[in-house]
Amino acid sequence: MIKLFGVPAFVWAALCLVLTVVWIFVWPSEQAGDTSGFTYVALRWAHSLTWLILAIAAIAAGLGAPAAGRRIALLALPAYGAFLYAVLTSGAA
Repeated sequence: MIKLFGVPAFVWAALCLVLTVVWIFVWPSEQAGDTSGFTYVALRWAHSLTWLILAIAAIAAGLGAPAAGRRIALLALPAYGAFLYAVLTSGAA
């Protein structure tokens, strides 16, 4: 069984899915009112997408494909980068 810090990958996946749901409802909505297009989408969905991708990566690792899990986890970087860019350029920080 794949573990990270002694915790099974499926537990990490469950935690990531919980965070996905949390960030669907908690987001910098005050600043999003002043934005549109890419910035709005990134503020609204990129953080949730980041955690969803990490959950999928943990599930892949838990199913016995750690190399695929690492590759999938790398896909979270552009999603989180988009979120950070949107936060810093919209004044939400």
